[in-house]
Amino acid sequence: MIIEQKKTTLAYRCPKCGGVPTSMVGAFSLSAELFKLKCSCGGSHMTVEKLPEGKLRLTVPCLTCPDSHIFNLTSDVFFNNSVLMLPCSINGIDLCFVGNEQAVAQAVSRSNEEIVKMLGDNAIERLKSEEKPYLTDPQVLEIITYVVHEMNDEGCIYCGCNPGEGEYECNVYNDFVTVKCKKCHKSATIPAESTIAAHDFLNADKLTLS
Repeated sequence: MIIEQKKTTLAYRCPKCGGVPTSMVGAFSLSAELFKLKCSCGGSHMTVEKLPEGKLRLTVPCLTCPDSHIFNLTSDVFFNNSVLMLPCSINGIDLCFVGNEQAVAQAVSRSNEEIVKMLGDNAIERLKSEEKPYLTDPQVLEIITYVVHEMNDEGCIYCGCNPGEGEYECNVYNDFVTVKCKKCHKSATIPAESTIAAHDFLNADKLTLS
């Protein structure tokens, strides 16, 4: 019997470039204690942290506030909403979007229009998400992160540390995934724009960081 896992689309607005990094997130992605979604500009990231009793803590950077905002959600709200917008408590701008892929895309588009009205025409230069807000096939990211977790659990990730001593971090970007050892700092980049691009990784039985 095949059990279909819960999944949702997660997006946030990068305060550095104005882009909207987006990822399909499933229960397998959250099997680790911390899920991190980074902007491809390298200027920001948001995290989803597992809490007791099935709750999730989202830490999201803000366009105007110096500190990130924290939102605590139940797993049911995170995975079962059509679309949920999480705003800055000071200026009301929507910072994070969770839900159905199409509904999230529409919410991001409406948010873009509201920001332009609020900040004027100069805001357009900050809203780079129109060019490439979504992955061609967002499910590829979900598959890759699942395989990375499986390799980690099976001890099939190798770096500069002694076997079993590496400490690995998986970071998700718009169209690629990076795996980095926090101890020796060796890393690998896995393309995720399509299954064809990720073919070599998905058919490998180990991952070597360099």
